[in-house]
Amino acid sequence: MFAKAYDLLMADVDYEKIYEWLKPHFKNTDLIIDAGCGSGYLLLELLNHGHQAIGIDIDSSMLSIALDKLRMNHLETNLYEHDLRNPFGAEADVILAMFDVTNYFKGIKKVFKNIHQALYDGGRFIFDVYKKEVLSEYSNYSEIEEEPIPYAWKIETQGHLMTHYVEFEDEIDIVKQYVYDLDYYLDTLKELGFNYTVSDGIDPRKHYIVATK
Repeated sequence: MFAKAYDLLMADVDYEKIYEWLKPHFKNTDLIIDAGCGSGYLLLELLNHGHQAIGIDIDSSMLSIALDKLRMNHLETNLYEHDLRNPFGAEADVILAMFDVTNYFKGIKKVFKNIHQALYDGGRFIFDVYKKEVLSEYSNYSEIEEEPIPYAWKIETQGHLMTHYVEFEDEIDIVKQYVYDLDYYLDTLKELGFNYTVSDGIDPRKHYIVATK
């Protein structure tokens, strides 16, 4: 049920604006992997702009919604069910992990290693992570809304853990994310041999990182 709620709640994100931020890091010939593509909004944006892109996600329900989007928009690409903690078995020029994908992992070293191995030399890994301040900002957070869908959302934080309780259509999904110091991510990138830049971007709650192999 979370996939359906996620898709509806993510519908009003300005994907064109996110694409314009990403675009300078793309070349026309790049193969792009949207890692953690979710229900496919960003993947759709990439394809609509003529990029060669595929989507991977661990959640088959998300991929099913993404496939429906592609069909409705008369677009085709490959979608794969895949856990980023496992080797990719493919290579690409760019790997994206947007919308706090990396925050879903308690430990990030294996994920980053797999991404490094899947990139061609000179390839780019582009991702965002929550700033550590969100742990205090969202401590005991709750909201109840009717638009764009009726839902209730509660967040509890403890240490590095941020636990979301999403109530939608009389079901409650529990989603866990992990928020660490920025240096944790940067040190891991450095150990693997990435060069990187860090900037603020569209969402002020997040760091945006472009790492080059």
